Amino acid sequence: MTDLFGDSPEHDELEYEEERASRRQRRTSGQGGNGRGDSRSAREVARRRRRSIFSFVVMIAILGGIGFFAVKIIVPSVTPDPQATPMVTDYPGPGHDEVTVDIPEGANGAQIGDILTTAGVVATTDAFSAAFAANSAATSIQPGSYSLALEMKASDAVSALLDPNRRVDSRITIPEGWRADQIYARIADNLGIPVEDVTTAAHDYASFGLDGPPNTNDGVLDPMEGWFYPSTYSVPPGSTAADVLKQMYDRTISELDKLGVAPEDRLRVLTIGSIAIKEAFFEEDWPKVTRVIENRLVPGNATGATTLGMDSTLDYAWSVQNPGQTMDPSLHNSDTSPYNTRKNSGLPPSPIGSIDSRLMEAAVYPEEGDWVFFVSTDLCSGVTTFTDDYNEFLQLQEQFRAWNEKYVANGSTCPVPEG
Repeated sequence: MTDLFGDSPEHDELEYEEERASRRQRRTSGQGGNGRGDSRSAREVARRRRRSIFSFVVMIAILGGIGFFAVKIIVPSVTPDPQATPMVTDYPGPGHDEVTVDIPEGANGAQIGDILTTAGVVATTDAFSAAFAANSAATSIQPGSYSLALEMKASDAVSALLDPNRRVDSRITIPEGWRADQIYARIADNLGIPVEDVTTAAHDYASFGLDGPPNTNDGVLDPMEGWFYPSTYSVPPGSTAADVLKQMYDRTISELDKLGVAPEDRLRVLTIGSIAIKEAFFEEDWPKVTRVIENRLVPGNATGATTLGMDSTLDYAWSVQNPGQTMDPSLHNSDTSPYNTRKNSGLPPSPIGSIDSRLMEAAVYPEEGDWVFFVSTDLCSGVTTFTDDYNEFLQLQEQFRAWNEKYVANGSTCPVPEG
């Protein structure tokens, strides 16, 4: 037994051996026990016994302390407390109170779950993700602002996001090809504010992170023309015109960046794409129109000039400066506007409308071809023919004139297709 507080075991053993040797010496010398020696031996035995008993008691106390620590500290930490509150993975519903949450464009189930968990709508992202995966309609959840209850069952939260009555925002849809003045009017109507306020917000360049106008070309009618992306936007309660316009501007920059368009080339891409949508009816023709534009800008091309000769550019300027009026075609050859691409070489000073990513891509990647002419020979069907031959171009013009005579004679109404 180890003596924890007294002499070392080695010392006791040495002392004991010395005592045995002394007793042997006394026996050998004929000095048997004389009373004093026996008394001293008895005291030694008693001292050792007391020391052993004390050490045993101390050891029992230490082991008892360890046992107490294990029972009170370690065991509770690894053994579930039957009285403890279990972790909530999904609320039972139906929930209480109301909170507004914003679901951004392109958010997936897990991202929506994170948003709702943070807002206190659902208990966990995992519960919402599972409910999202179990509902086949969940992928049609639209971006926007929703009024939802706190502590909803995850499956109920998915259903609520699919309920249009839960929407607390309004929506603005901007079609492809719309001019900036048309966009301003729609935003004003949606927000219930004067269109002048929207126009002012559109030209607060600092609100877009700009040091000045993004277009400083001579003769430009609106420096922000073409910079507002056409799409459907969520407008949360309390949004300002600047908030809405910033969404549209940022989307344009984002889409251009995705296509790898350098900042110095953005205006050119927007301008070419905006002409393509005005000149061709069908998406598959847009890359052909952008190729014609590029080919016509090359000196020495088959047209003999570097003018685009596209009436859509001057029609744009006329519409902006004369709202609600139709331009007389005879003015195409005489109007001195910088947007008259029959008279002026190169591109017009600005885009002539807003374009989406498909038109941006058509401007960045024109279809390969030598075409420098195209004619839509039937405006009702949208059929457009492309050529690099001037004589063929003249024949296509004759076909268009013949079609137009019938169109006018029919009261400018396209015939209803048979069947």
